[in-house]
Amino acid sequence: MAVKLRTWCSISLPALRANLRALRRTAPRGTRVLAVVKDNAYSHGLVPVARALFRAGCEEFGVAFASEGVELRQAGIRAPILLLGSTLPSEFPVALAHRLTITISSLQEAREIARAAEKARTLGLIQAKLDTGMNRLGAKAPEFQHLVSYVTRHPRLELVGTFTHLACAGSNPKFTARQLEQSFLLPMTARRHFANTAAALSRHPLPQTHIRPGLGLYGIDPRPQALAPLRPVLSWKSRILVVRQVGRGETISYGATFRAPRNLRIATVATGYADGLPFSLGNRGHALIRGKLCPIVGRVTMDMTMLDVSRLPAARRGDEVVWIGRSGRKTRTAADLAREAGTIPWEIFTRIAPRIPRFYS
Repeated sequence: MAVKLRTWCSISLPALRANLRALRRTAPRGTRVLAVVKDNAYSHGLVPVARALFRAGCEEFGVAFASEGVELRQAGIRAPILLLGSTLPSEFPVALAHRLTITISSLQEAREIARAAEKARTLGLIQAKLDTGMNRLGAKAPEFQHLVSYVTRHPRLELVGTFTHLACAGSNPKFTARQLEQSFLLPMTARRHFANTAAALSRHPLPQTHIRPGLGLYGIDPRPQALAPLRPVLSWKSRILVVRQVGRGETISYGATFRAPRNLRIATVATGYADGLPFSLGNRGHALIRGKLCPIVGRVTMDMTMLDVSRLPAARRGDEVVWIGRSGRKTRTAADLAREAGTIPWEIFTRIAPRIPRFYS
């Protein structure tokens, strides 16, 4: 990196591939992987991540909406691509033209896609979703059977898979067991899947053709007792802009929510909520500088945040600040940042702003 950037992310493709291998080992031999790369691969970079996974043997991919699927097709990904969310009729022509598999939850959606496929004189690839308790997408059990029957009988539709989604696979075994009991309604199609990262790591012994990991690919075990040997893929760093002395009794940042209890050295850092740093980290979050944990003081602002570096007399303008990653012997993860912010690692990753450069190794 010739130019010292203000803030940047580094993505380790070897770590990504190692996580893919680790997750594959959780499933019986022959189980395929449908990698969830939606929302710009959780902000890790859709095309670089998908290409790395594809070259490492990943069989299929899941995205949020049609434009992401088109981007993968244009990048040369020829593997099956599932649109995990609900697809609107205006997106059907694009999805059909690029052979993207469309998730359906109702007969209404099935009929809409059938009409679009007839108009385009092509075949609509379908996965039918069963709602087992998430109550977001998917057909309830009675309607699900009618849905599957309609798709299998229609000449312009091909049922290539069925699936469900587990709401709390890593945290509520009883609720998950009730969901899995209903998953027996899923017919044994070419693709049958329910296991997100937490379910895959928990090794539920039920028949499925695929596991469907998301967060685990990026190095986070979402279960309360995170024990899986997963490697962090993304690090997020920035730099100190200014170091200044703040006297006892002076306030810091908007709203004057922090008042210095003594004379302090304060570093102003080139990262704020416009970069994706949660506003809620004000007066409660931390970052690493020179291997030391430094607290955020005052509110996080749009492009800058202040850290107390009083314990680091050598800290100076231009020093590296680590939000996620390693500094010296210490490491910060997205889960650490999420815990302090009162949110979840998924949100930490996906809110990292597109304006931040990504570097791949």
